[in-house]
Amino acid sequence: MDSAISAILSPAVGILISPFPIVGLILILLSNKARINSIFYTVGWIVGNIAVFFIGLFLMGSAVSSSEDQSMVVKIVLLVLGVLLILLGAHDFMKRSKNGEEATTPKWFEKMSHIKPGGAMVFAFVLSAVNPKNMLLSLTAGVSVGTLNLAGGQEITATIIFGIIACCSIYIPTIAFLIAGRKLNNVLDITRKWLIQNNSVIMAVLFLFIGLSVISKAF
Repeated sequence: MDSAISAILSPAVGILISPFPIVGLILILLSNKARINSIFYTVGWIVGNIAVFFIGLFLMGSAVSSSEDQSMVVKIVLLVLGVLLILLGAHDFMKRSKNGEEATTPKWFEKMSHIKPGGAMVFAFVLSAVNPKNMLLSLTAGVSVGTLNLAGGQEITATIIFGIIACCSIYIPTIAFLIAGRKLNNVLDITRKWLIQNNSVIMAVLFLFIGLSVISKAF
């Protein structure tokens, strides 16, 4: 399991500290229907990440077990994923705010304060499972574990560990808000502003580091 945890760690941490999903949750927590919407958002986020992770794990595990040249399949897949991550990092770096400019925000931010519970869950699922950046991180984690050809029980354990690490930046604030309520509003608002302003730099560094890490595993 040590090798599985090592394979999971980098992409899971990448998901853990991705700013915009956290900002989405904060906007919900600052809204009128914070409690119910945050729970649905958290469920959608967890399900989406684990679904993509499992798809990557299953596809890579099947490819490895059916291929005559397993090492070549692993190398090609890891190289492709690593290069894609680095390209995403370069894209985010080019988009970073310069000379004190205010960071641009996606239009969906405006809708989070008025979203309904079902919409919050669906949106979080899409943000985790369909959004290219997050999907690629979950897929990388699943593929990395799939290359290890683990037993079924170990794969389930790896999936659970991935979910615990990758999603904790969403479920921990949700639980904290359910306990503390509006006392967290000031902290949440300060965090929201900082994450928005530094999103591009954070993601650029993350993608570069994780991309290089994935490529190194191919050799």
